[in-house]
Amino acid sequence: MGERSVTRWRRAMLSISATAAVMAAALIGGLGAGAAQAAPSGQPDPGIPFSSVVYGTGCAYSLTVPVNSVGMVSFYEQRKGFPPIFIGKTPAYQLSATVIWVPRHLGDRTLYAVQNGQKSPTTVARVHQGYGSGGLCFAL
Repeated sequence: MGERSVTRWRRAMLSISATAAVMAAALIGGLGAGAAQAAPSGQPDPGIPFSSVVYGTGCAYSLTVPVNSVGMVSFYEQRKGFPPIFIGKTPAYQLSATVIWVPRHLGDRTLYAVQNGQKSPTTVARVHQGYGSGGLCFAL
């Protein structure tokens, strides 16, 4: 190869490399933008309690929240005037995330989820004394 051909070849390779770098940056930027917008898209749903009015202490409930993207989702419960209690963290799957919630304290509990720093709307769950355990648990 002559010196002129080598120079053309190097320029072509630099051009291809630069184009690939720009495309990679655009792709990564696009993915980053999507992840930055990941957030819960609705309020948490603890399901219908066995007693269909209140939730029971010691009973297990599937707490689910709809989300708009993949990523980790954290769940919390909070009582008025107290700091939040961490329930659990799980990856989103098919536009929802679910953890098992076992209420430990009596009273109204505000439930919410957080994904990518974005907090969901809240759900208030009234918790009474639970009798039984797991799926055979009820509250009065």
